[in-house]
Amino acid sequence: MTDRPITFDKGPRQKTTILEDLLDIDSRLLAQVARRMKLVQRAAKGRQVLSRDVEKQLWSAFDQVSRQQGLDPRLTRQLFALLGSFGLEAPAQRRAADKPFTLVPRSEAADMDLTGPRSRAQARLYAVLAAATDQNLRLSGVILSDPLIELVKALNQCGAHLSWADDALESASVGKPKDAFPLNFEEVLVFAGEDAFTLYALIALALRDVGRSKFAGGPGLKSLDLKPLDALLPQLGARLAPMNPRTRGLPARLESGGGMAARIQLAPETPALFAQALAIAAWSYPDGLRVALSNDPRAAAAQAAALDDAVEVLNQCQVKALRKGDEYVIPAGKPKLPKAPALPMDPLLSAYLLAIPAMAGGFARLTGELVLPAQVLADFKTLGLAPSFEGGAAICRHAPLNAGLSLGMGRDPRCLPLALALALKAGGAKVALPGGAEGAAARAWALDLLDRLGAPYADQEALGQNAAGEDVLVVTGGPQAAWEGVWTAPDAWSAMGLALMSFIRPGIALDNPGGLAALWPRFWVLFNSLPIARDPAPARKEPEKHDAKPKNRRVRVSG
Repeated sequence: MTDRPITFDKGPRQKTTILEDLLDIDSRLLAQVARRMKLVQRAAKGRQVLSRDVEKQLWSAFDQVSRQQGLDPRLTRQLFALLGSFGLEAPAQRRAADKPFTLVPRSEAADMDLTGPRSRAQARLYAVLAAATDQNLRLSGVILSDPLIELVKALNQCGAHLSWADDALESASVGKPKDAFPLNFEEVLVFAGEDAFTLYALIALALRDVGRSKFAGGPGLKSLDLKPLDALLPQLGARLAPMNPRTRGLPARLESGGGMAARIQLAPETPALFAQALAIAAWSYPDGLRVALSNDPRAAAAQAAALDDAVEVLNQCQVKALRKGDEYVIPAGKPKLPKAPALPMDPLLSAYLLAIPAMAGGFARLTGELVLPAQVLADFKTLGLAPSFEGGAAICRHAPLNAGLSLGMGRDPRCLPLALALALKAGGAKVALPGGAEGAAARAWALDLLDRLGAPYADQEALGQNAAGEDVLVVTGGPQAAWEGVWTAPDAWSAMGLALMSFIRPGIALDNPGGLAALWPRFWVLFNSLPIARDPAPARKEPEKHDAKPKNRRVRVSG
């Protein structure tokens, strides 16, 4: 017997809504993921990989149950790979909840007069060309972000001689024979780090030779879906196969050396950075390469922007690349690199800086050559924030922003945080969203952010469509609530956007400010220096000491 009182079911249980059921399932699912992570860590015994036998048994059971449940096999493989990342990959650095990075900028108007941040895209393109041609090069004012350093390390694994120090990137020629390609990929396992461009550049350079190349990478590249490359690589005489059949990312093996087409057309799903990598390497292909843009307007716009950067750098290196309508032509021939090319300003990083006067007041003057993306410039002009270009600098001054307008820059995920910040400051705007999976993810974090800020939006879905049939986020007012809690920025661009928003809603708390190391490591130094921002003074060197009189020396006299 038991002393526990007997209870009786007095009626049917209370019905729950679909939302309540989903919330309950998600809560229990995440609890099981956390439990699985701890078990994986114990099974891995400090390594970042499970034994092959254990992983094989786990996948066999996982695959069998998923088929019984009628789940999509492709998504099942991706889910298994993602679950494996919990416990095997080093977690991203995050601050403790009680010690967040709080954004509380000073209230004085901005007084910014400094050298603009230099182009990240052109810096990496020059690095690829220097590595692939064994030529001397020095780039000054470079943003030494994590992806650029990973690119340098990856190229050096293949035989390049690149180095960096302070804000400079250098290539030192070792005098290899002019007819020999200085990079070697044959049976070399190259670690590509975390950035997609590094992997794409390695693949593009390896295509020219007959052989097998192997690529590994960090968590970002392990989860990267390489399937969009399958449409183009066979046309270039190559095949890319994941070494782990349960994933579509790295590690992967490239088999190259077949006949290469002289012309390819990009598909809508072709990554813009892969198109850029092909263009910067195409001079080394037997017949060069003609690259036609995708038929999808949105994809073609992103691909064209990336290819324009490649064409500009190739022309600086005496390769007569050009654009003919919707096609880019890169002829075969060896580039001749300038010894110390001057980099223009980075268009997107500069756009974020030029928006600061709109948020904080004052002005921003950035020295250097700048071409803002067409949509960003159009939105700035629409809002009343049009920059002027004079004396070799771009200048933006504070002005009231026009409200209720449509901002198209949000189609680019990198510009969405900027568009949201300006929309909040203006008191409302229709912000275009990225398309596809990126749009769904952006919509989720944008709505979460608006809720935290107490910023009103049009309706429960907060979505509408513009004249082009694109999804838009309809913001109808600025922040109306004090910031509470700590937020994890979904990417580095979002962290920069939050920095702008903190001028109108101080106190925004982040737990991952270090994520900006992947974009612009010095941004927080600049942000914390406001309202006055100037170029940092060059490091002072102690003068070498020279004795006025020679030291007494013992002299041996022989005679």
